[in-house]
Parts: sequence; C-alpha cells; structure tokens
Amino acid sequence: MNPPINLLVVHGDGSRVLRVCLSQWIAYATVGLGAAIVTVMLGLAGHYVVLAQQSGQVAGLRQRVADQYALLASFQTRIAAIRREVGDWKAVHARMAEAFGPEAGVDEGKSGIGGAAADIPVDANVALAPQDELDLLATGVAEEGPRLHALEHVVSRAGEMMSRLPLRWPIRGPVNSEFGPRRSPWSGAQERHEGIDIGSPSGTPVAAPAAGTIVVANAHGDYGNHVEIDHGNGVRSLYGHLKEIEVKVGQQVKKGQVVGLVGSTGRSTGPHLHYELLVQGSPVDPRGFLWER
Repeated sequence: MNPPINLLVVHGDGSRVLRVCLSQWIAYATVGLGAAIVTVMLGLAGHYVVLAQQSGQVAGLRQRVADQYALLASFQTRIAAIRREVGDWKAVHARMAEAFGPEAGVDEGKSGIGGAAADIPVDANVALAPQDELDLLATGVAEEGPRLHALEHVVSRAGEMMSRLPLRWPIRGPVNSEFGPRRSPWSGAQERHEGIDIGSPSGTPVAAPAAGTIVVANAHGDYGNHVEIDHGNGVRSLYGHLKEIEVKVGQQVKKGQVVGLVGSTGRSTGPHLHYELLVQGSPVDPRGFLWER
C-alpha cells in the first residue's frame, strides 16, 4: 500500500500547525481536478474572446446591412421621383401634341398593335424592386426620346411663328383709350374703339413689333397718315394718326424698324398712336398679344 501524503498547514505566527494526512489517490485526484478546472476555465476564456470578436463582427455586419437598406430605400425613392417626373413630361408632351400636332385623320387607328403585357405597376406610389424600377425608367426615357425630337420640331416651328407675331409695344406711353366700347370724345355718344390709343409726344418713332410686309401706307380716312403691316398667318397691325410715314407699300420691315412718327393727323384730338390688331380681318384687343408693358 502506498504511504499517505502528509500536508502541514502552519499558522502565520507559527503558533499552530495543522497536519492533514491524505491518501495518495485523493491527493492526485484533487490535483487533477484542479488542473481540469483550470483547463476548463482557460478554454471558456478562449471561447469568450472568440465569441466577443464574432459578436463585434456580427454588429458590424448588421450595421452594413442597415446602411445598405437605407441606401436602397433612398435609391428607390429617387427612382420613383424620377419616374413621376417622366410621367409629368409625358403629360406635357401629350398636351403640346394635342395643341400643336396634326389632327387625327379618318384612317388613323386602323392599324393593329400587339405585344406581351408587362406586369409592372405604373402607380408612382407602389414600391418596385430596383431592377424593375430601372427597367421601367429606361423604358420611359426611351419612349420620350422620339417625343422630345418631335417637341423640338414643334417648338422650332412655333418659335418661327411667334417671331412674326406683334407681341411688343410699338411705342412706350400711357394708354389713353382702351379697346372696345367708349364714349366719343367729339359727340359724347357710345362708339366702338377698335384699337388702343397710346399717348406720346409728336415725332416719337413708331417701331414695328414684328417683321412683316407693308400693305397700306397712305393718308386717307379717319386714321390720317397710317400704316398697315401684314405679319402672316392672318395677323395684321395698323398704326394711325402718324405725323410722317417712313415706309412704302410692298416693303419688307424687320422687328424694331421705324415705320413712322407719332402725330395727330386724321380724326384725332392730339398727338398719340392708334394701335390696332386684326386677325383674319377682324379687330382684336392688342393687349391679348402684348407680353410686356
């Protein structure tokens, strides 16, 4: 039998000594148990460190995922806003095409159409997958390309027409008499005034508000010395009571070119310009054409 193992436990001041007698197997078991406990503790500490590191990595991944979701949400919001803008442009193009485009002919609409129907919603408030958003946006932009070219042609054509319309004032000054019914300055009776009377000192140059052809330049009638310009498209402008006429019939005039001087010839109470606009031969209120004062 193996001899026992004696353990002496001495008090700090040496006054007492405790003797413990253990068999060898108990002593070895105790030491082994302690070593096992230390080993387990070290293992648990290592696992704790690894778990702590993995927890930090998971937190970082979660933050990256959250950032990606936020970026995706902002992307979808912006794409939806662009899609709405494209839709607004389509509506504008449709209105302009209705106003300026050719009228529908009797044969229009007889041709067949076809193609598979796409199941992509068009409601701007519906959230779509990013790829669907991009596909829908690309389709909308592709459709608007030809429309933009057509719109450019329309705007160019309209610009040419607008450049020939009398949209500017021929002279600056107060409007002494408006278009429409008024009381006659001579008899006091009601009469229709077919233009506007713009007050200005005698001799003030009168400028053509748009290019055109001089079709009248004479001194006959109530307007005295007067000039009439044909601007095309059924629009004419008339300038009455001139002191002098600076153009002749058949002459081409440019926008801003002087056609005469303010005067008081004909049926007039004092120096002013009678400015009249005719559309298809009928007088209209010039203020409907004038963009600036």
